[in-house]
Amino acid sequence: KRQEEPMRIVIFVSLFVAALAVIFALQNSQPVIVNFFNWSFEASLVIVLLLTFVAGLLSAFIASIPWRVKMMRELSNCRKAAVQGIK
Repeated sequence: KRQEEPMRIVIFVSLFVAALAVIFALQNSQPVIVNFFNWSFEASLVIVLLLTFVAGLLSAFIASIPWRVKMMRELSNCRKAAVQGIK
């Protein structure tokens, strides 16, 4: 039972955040015009914000790739050293 409690909290928080996202989307559905250099388009505000958020996530993921590769190499080296230490 103790292991189930953190999962229930995660589910509750996830549902709460999802409900907030739905409310946000319903309240921000008006169309907006986005201009970027010579390119322009019209879309719902919530769609524009969602695309901006996804672009930020993608940028952060791409920026973290060198660090992730470095950590994987260090972990691999540690595992090799541990295996050699056991022998």
